[in-house]
Amino acid sequence: MANHFYLVRHGETSWNQLRKLQGHTDIPLNENGISQAKMVAKRLSTLPIDIVCSSDLIRAKRTAEEIAKYHQGKSILEAKEFRERHYGQWEGLHWDEIQKRYPGYYDDQKNNGEHGIETIENMQTRGVSKLLELCQAYPNQHIAVVSHGGFINSLLYHFTNGEHGTGITRLVNTSYNHLSYQNGKWTVHTINDSSHLDSKNPPRGIQL
Repeated sequence: MANHFYLVRHGETSWNQLRKLQGHTDIPLNENGISQAKMVAKRLSTLPIDIVCSSDLIRAKRTAEEIAKYHQGKSILEAKEFRERHYGQWEGLHWDEIQKRYPGYYDDQKNNGEHGIETIENMQTRGVSKLLELCQAYPNQHIAVVSHGGFINSLLYHFTNGEHGTGITRLVNTSYNHLSYQNGKWTVHTINDSSHLDSKNPPRGIQL
């Protein structure tokens, strides 16, 4: 008995283009983001997805809606536990602006709650707990989870013991990551697959 999870980063937003931190700020997909959502939905249409889950933020939900269309229009299970990291005072700021206002901002990877920013450990805890809850509620199922770059990277960092994820992997909008859970063990199979975005020269992601 195994659960398979496909963790998908949402499509592009205007704040992604402007390199502004979004966090819990509810920004919709832009036109390109909607196109990306349609492409990843078509890519995942070949997978035996039983359940579609999403962060409750609109950019993730809109992406999940496209995925659900290929799977008998399944209703989407929303979960606030799959939200992006809460960036407190930094939300809405460009990275360069953050560097000026908060010198040494790269130490954010080990942030201890300063500036109202959620710790990575808290984000990982809520994420793993929700995934395990889904394993119990829906054993032996294939589950798509549409979430956010920082959130997914924190889980990849956790499940690969720091080899991938936070501070290492730059997830592309609508890239997906394949994980499985069996007999109490997590296995990461694919990281950052965005082949659906460039059929001529597809970046295949990392196969583990």
